[in-house]
Amino acid sequence: MLSPFRNGPLPLQRKLPRGQLYLPDLRRIGQGIALALAPPVRGARVEALERRFATTLESRQAVLLPHARVALLAILRALDLPPQSEVLMTPVTIPDVVNAVLVAGLRPVFLDLGERTGNLDPAQIEARASPAARVLLLTHLSGLASPMDEILRVAEARGLVVLEDCSQAMGTRYRGKLLGTFGRAGFYSLSTLKPVASFHGGLVVTDDEALAAALLRSARELPLPSRRWLFKMFARDAILHAASHPAPFSLASYYGVAALERVAPAIVDEFQRGNIIYDPARRAARATRKTRIAESFFAAYTDAQAALAEGCLDALEAGNRRRCELASRLHRALQAAAVPGLVALDPLGSPTFWRYPLWVSDPAALRAFLRRRGIDSARTNLCCASREPAFAELAAEAPNAADFVDRMVFLPLHPNLDEADMDHLARAVIAFHAARGPGLPRASGA
Repeated sequence: MLSPFRNGPLPLQRKLPRGQLYLPDLRRIGQGIALALAPPVRGARVEALERRFATTLESRQAVLLPHARVALLAILRALDLPPQSEVLMTPVTIPDVVNAVLVAGLRPVFLDLGERTGNLDPAQIEARASPAARVLLLTHLSGLASPMDEILRVAEARGLVVLEDCSQAMGTRYRGKLLGTFGRAGFYSLSTLKPVASFHGGLVVTDDEALAAALLRSARELPLPSRRWLFKMFARDAILHAASHPAPFSLASYYGVAALERVAPAIVDEFQRGNIIYDPARRAARATRKTRIAESFFAAYTDAQAALAEGCLDALEAGNRRRCELASRLHRALQAAAVPGLVALDPLGSPTFWRYPLWVSDPAALRAFLRRRGIDSARTNLCCASREPAFAELAAEAPNAADFVDRMVFLPLHPNLDEADMDHLARAVIAFHAARGPGLPRASGA
């Protein structure tokens, strides 16, 4: 087998950031700033972007809302389900996705993940669905497609409404069909560090005209944000964009992140979530049970944000293709070295790898090992809701979900990296496992 690594002397290796905030070209940034100077409006630019999203994501309708969690809440309310209907879902999510289900007057039922997939195990649907089950909420984690053939077969037999959380999988396909278009609706996050980012934002795509009309009415009733808030978001994202680009990251940001990881890792986690200059109520602690979603999440999507999202959308297809190329190179190198804990790839899916997941017996040790080699990796910022005290009455055994949260390390993977970066990353991971000996068993097909 040919080596995936380059021959010859190694170049001076730059530092690798865990993620990259993508801002569009300067022209669109300038348009966004100009629009933010004027009174905020949800106008023609938002409507044009909705039409473009519908076309790009191969749906009849698209509606822009403030956040993915708000989009989910709006969808669930529009479905007008009987109170306490069950929503079958992954426990690996942000707490407010669970809270959105509860605020809608419904009951979450947590299903375990498949081994080394990050996504729901279809067998769990049959095992956990009761007569009260009405909705199957799929979350396609890390840009990996869920096994849709089997899932849809079971959902149809059970009469379940299928909703797809594609927050980490914009542009991912299964059997050539885009995720988000298999069920009644798909929804996306447009928050910081997503491939299409615009401060915050939620997007719903659907072929259901009545559902789209209800969501659009909800969107138009939302209050507009302040100009001060928009400028604060511009400042935050400009800083994150500069700090996360490989060149300034190598010169300065890496050293700051490395120091913070040692003395105040919670601050790094907040940067990773984009929450560092939000009000303290938004900052992460333990999962919290809520009776409502905070009002600050309900600021309408504006034309200023649309100007940024347009530029990001221009680069989506090329960025996904590049992520896939880099991930394939990394995966092949790790697979050839028999590194344990590799993700099990579904041959019917076309992953976009928003992040590259690796299951590790000692995540902290791997992250420290990589950091010493100039590689900034990340743990997940998601919880395993099925074991959180805040949702104790919903507790369920989900060992693979717990494994995802406890043992996951996300390796750097974004379009501003190159083949030499992947080779450097692969060498480092291989060296870590060679030094420690056998670890987690490999998943079948990994």
